[in-house]
Amino acid sequence: MNHADFWVVMFLAVGLKLPLIGLFYVIWKAAKLGDQAHAEQGSTPVSRMALCGYCGARITIGYDAGRVHQRAAGIAARTGQAAFDVETRLVREELALPDRYPVEPTRCPGCGEHTVWAPIEALPDSAAIALEPLRPDLN
Repeated sequence: MNHADFWVVMFLAVGLKLPLIGLFYVIWKAAKLGDQAHAEQGSTPVSRMALCGYCGARITIGYDAGRVHQRAAGIAARTGQAAFDVETRLVREELALPDRYPVEPTRCPGCGEHTVWAPIEALPDSAAIALEPLRPDLN
């Protein structure tokens, strides 16, 4: 093996593998950042309310998965049933309530028009405290 062959082998062994190592590092870093973003969003879906853009009818979209899972685990522990079966029944029961939908419907149940749903967000604590003297006594 002469001197030129040695450098050709070194180039093929090291030089062509560096881009592969860099590519694997980038893929690993992207997967790690994606996992962090997913963890920050919260993995359990939560029900949310929305208003019809035309008539103002209120619906609830989805269900609170964390609460349903806790209820199902409690019921399953007491009764000895499978937690999955109990949770399935609880989800079906919750979505069977009036104005509850798993996804946003295209037509409003109130006015029947094709609609756009405006999400209703909870008030921040500072706004709720500021409105407290104006609310009627509900007790």
